[in-house]
Amino acid sequence: MAFRAPAGLAALIVSLFFAIPADADEIEPEPEPPPQTEPARAPEPQAKPKPQPKAVPAVVSEEAFSEPSWIPSIDTGFEVFDYNVHTTVTNHINPPAYQGTQHEAERQTLFRVGGELMGPMFEDLPGRPRVFVQGGAFFQVFSSDKIFGDGDPFVEGEPERGLQQYNAFGSGSKALPGGFVGQGSEISARFENPSWYAGLGVAFSAPIASNLLLYIKPSIQYSMEKIDLPAGLTTVDEPVPRVDPPSPPNPQCGSGVGRPPCLREFFIHRSRETASTTDHFVGAGLEVALVPFRLARPIRVALYAEARFLWLVSGDSTEYSDPVGVASYSVVRDDFSVRGGAGLRFSWVGFD
Repeated sequence: MAFRAPAGLAALIVSLFFAIPADADEIEPEPEPPPQTEPARAPEPQAKPKPQPKAVPAVVSEEAFSEPSWIPSIDTGFEVFDYNVHTTVTNHINPPAYQGTQHEAERQTLFRVGGELMGPMFEDLPGRPRVFVQGGAFFQVFSSDKIFGDGDPFVEGEPERGLQQYNAFGSGSKALPGGFVGQGSEISARFENPSWYAGLGVAFSAPIASNLLLYIKPSIQYSMEKIDLPAGLTTVDEPVPRVDPPSPPNPQCGSGVGRPPCLREFFIHRSRETASTTDHFVGAGLEVALVPFRLARPIRVALYAEARFLWLVSGDSTEYSDPVGVASYSVVRDDFSVRGGAGLRFSWVGFD
């Protein structure tokens, strides 16, 4: 009995000894937690793919040039230029009174209304050009501008009123022809409405922002304008000047009581004449336009500024005189004109 107990205990210990390693092998393959290096990779560059501003022009360019083949437009604006002339008035009655030569550069402001048609785009050429034609009319804002002035020949009722007073009251030998009001000479330029223009050119376009298109449009320009040139001269002369003192003295007139005044004889001479000229100009134009092409359709609004460089191809001088030969006039225009303007253009681009 005493021998069997230790032997059974030893057998139990031996069986436990072999059982423990077997269990340990089953527990061992339990997966260990993954290495902690992965979290460092996660925040890497997933928020970083935004440094891509260079991709914007490509997108803009596609949208900018997805325009219709034909783009009709109307525009409104203004044009400003200096009307440069050399003018001469010649007095044939009593020169050199109220005559001479002057140079004037009268600032003109014209209101513009026109239309334009742009043709299909040449997509394979630099700037993706379009051929365009345009035309329209100018209207003068002001009715008339003085291009020669000496005195005032258009005072209402003068110098008749002054002569009547002189004849009624007399003033001995003190009155002189130049002392009467309402004498002088003048030439004006009056642009007839409308003036016309036309142009043919090429429009180059390029995107300059996410929703802004720049047009550069060189062109050949033609303009026609008709101008009236009303002129006038009023002068008073004394064909037989009074000798002072009179010789022999005239006892019938004088400043004494009961004696009539010794009147001098003055005459009024008037010249009124109008000439007209039709001027034709040919030259080059350059327009720059900004087009916000993503704004409302079907009508697109653009802001434009332009300059036109025009040469006068018709006659540059106009000479005329009144029928009775009181005065003659000459207007010589400059051969070259620079004109600038700005306005809005409304284009039909459809609904797509």
